[in-house]
Amino acid sequence: MNQSSNSAGKPFLRRTSVWLVLALILAGSGGLLAYRADSVAATKSGEETKKPEVAATLEFAPTDVAVVSVKALERTVSVSGSLAPLTQSLVKSTVAGQVRQVMVREGQSVKVGDIVAEIDTADLRARLDAAKADLEERNSRLTIATRNRDTNRALLKQNFISQNAYDQTQSTYQGSDAAVRWAEAQVRLATKAINDAVVRSPIAGVVAKRMVNGGERITPDAPIVNIVNLSRLELEAAIPASDIPGVVIGQSVRFRVDGFGERQFEGKIERINPVAEPGSRAIKLFVAVPNPDYSLKGGMFAEGVVMLAQAAVSPVIPYSAVFEEAGQSYVFTIESGKLAKHAVTVGQKDEVSGLVAVKSGLTEGIPVVRIRMVGLKAGAPAIVKTTVASGSNAVPPAPIPVKPS
Repeated sequence: MNQSSNSAGKPFLRRTSVWLVLALILAGSGGLLAYRADSVAATKSGEETKKPEVAATLEFAPTDVAVVSVKALERTVSVSGSLAPLTQSLVKSTVAGQVRQVMVREGQSVKVGDIVAEIDTADLRARLDAAKADLEERNSRLTIATRNRDTNRALLKQNFISQNAYDQTQSTYQGSDAAVRWAEAQVRLATKAINDAVVRSPIAGVVAKRMVNGGERITPDAPIVNIVNLSRLELEAAIPASDIPGVVIGQSVRFRVDGFGERQFEGKIERINPVAEPGSRAIKLFVAVPNPDYSLKGGMFAEGVVMLAQAAVSPVIPYSAVFEEAGQSYVFTIESGKLAKHAVTVGQKDEVSGLVAVKSGLTEGIPVVRIRMVGLKAGAPAIVKTTVASGSNAVPPAPIPVKPS
């Protein structure tokens, strides 16, 4: 009985286990299919939400772009230095005394011979009177000595006196004559001192500095005023010794001075120092600068270039358009509505015009970006804005802001 029941139950258990396994497999497959379906749906939803990025168009003003041109740049050497009046005079007193009055002030123009100051002459006139009195006394002694000499000469001829007696009178005469000449010199010196008490300008120019005032007592060689002539100035500048072979007397020098904006001044090399400076090994140049309108003043700082010679004709661009990276120079151009990057080899630079020669990498007529900006990339859309006509209702699009470097 028990054996029969066990035999009948085994097939039932086996069938139940099979169905249970099948149910578990179906449940797992259904979950996997549901997970994959959810993943596919989520992916499609994300792709539908994400939109493709469109690169912003860079807009440049006409002044931000320069067209490559072909010309010959001038070879130049940069110089800088201070301007100084070519002619100036420190007027000093040649006599001692009390200053009666000073006739000029700073900034006042004077001519040659104009009175600059007057020194009191009371003491000087007293000395002149004493010198004149001494001269009169010595003249009287010379008169007596002359008379005695003439008398003894006649007596000597008649052998009434000895040669020794005559020689004594001759010596007395010669001493009196020398004393008179000395007294005359003292009178001239005293007279000159009185004339020098009126101090006059030795040159035409402008009073740069006044050192004394009325009532002060001064000594000989004391400075009174400094007078400068601004009609011609001199620029003292130094250049490297390696550039000296290209510099000669008479070459032009162009420069600018702070405060005059873009105005250019010009001078010519007048002298070249024959010895290099010990520290810098530079050579000093002395440039004569005409200043007919007196606009330039002494002490102003000038920066400019010495014009050496013209270079060969080549493409030129503004130096600000050249970028540097890892020792390589390159520029950005605008071609077919996009930025393009070109490696270039630059040559001579003209400091005056701000242009630089391009030996290779560019041709004439290509527009290049001349302003220094970061974020420029080759292939980015770019256009040059055009000026909107006056009265037009058209509104130009707002430019994309570009961060300047």
